[in-house]
Amino acid sequence: MNAYRVCIILLLTVLLPPIEGIASPSSTITRELLERVLRESAERSGRDLLEEGAKKSAIETLERLAGRYGDDALKVARDGGLELVEAVPRPRFGDEVFEIAIKASPEARRALARELPELFPLAKRVGVEALELEARTPGLALKTFSTFGDEGGKIVAKSAPSEDVPRLLSYGEKADSKATRDLLIDRYEKEGKSIFERIPPKLVLASGLSASMLYGTHRGTEPLQATGDAIRENPDLAKNGLSLFGIIGGAMVLTVAVLLLWRFGLMPWQRPKAVEQPTETNSEQGGAGNADKPRA
Repeated sequence: MNAYRVCIILLLTVLLPPIEGIASPSSTITRELLERVLRESAERSGRDLLEEGAKKSAIETLERLAGRYGDDALKVARDGGLELVEAVPRPRFGDEVFEIAIKASPEARRALARELPELFPLAKRVGVEALELEARTPGLALKTFSTFGDEGGKIVAKSAPSEDVPRLLSYGEKADSKATRDLLIDRYEKEGKSIFERIPPKLVLASGLSASMLYGTHRGTEPLQATGDAIRENPDLAKNGLSLFGIIGGAMVLTVAVLLLWRFGLMPWQRPKAVEQPTETNSEQGGAGNADKPRA
């Protein structure tokens, strides 16, 4: 048994590498790689290379972040630019800048870097949805969350196409209360962009937006929408409805025709009977008979 254990230990010793030889996430990240990433980061920001002191500090920051987050840290530096790398040593931002940026798309990382002081607190509060919205609609993310609040802003960021965001903001700014703005988001989430057709922009610009307008539009069209949905889900219902409509329509036409004929006295039983006139033969015979009679 002891000999068996010794053989296993010797075999494992030969086959397995030493523990210190196992690569860590940062073991393959060389200074040359870090310098190349820093150059790409500067190009992304449209800036010249840093001076020697700032360059050394940036490389040390990148090396530490790479050791913590792996290759994701290098991707953030490439996509976001120098602004994100330089922000890390500042107490206001720290490593959390990279933690947030790692979850975002390349375009959203650059959007964060461009408006870091404003977008960083917003992204900390509501998540990367704010950064993605800013990447799709530059300059509108802060305005959207300011107008509709955190929850409403998240709905806009997740569900609204880029071309609808300015229109939603225009309607939201004309709303008469926060409750109306919340209702606008609720109606948009359920109805989509058709709400802009039901409530034309000219009407909103002229008179503002109220809850009664949103409710009235929705409730007025709700029966029609329900009917349309029922027909789409049940094609046989449409066929039966058309057949029934044809029967009812034919009966109504026949009824109207009868009433008109009756009204103008054209029914068969309403026509006057013809009066018989005496014929000329009878008249002539009567006259001849009178002539043959002797006069008194």
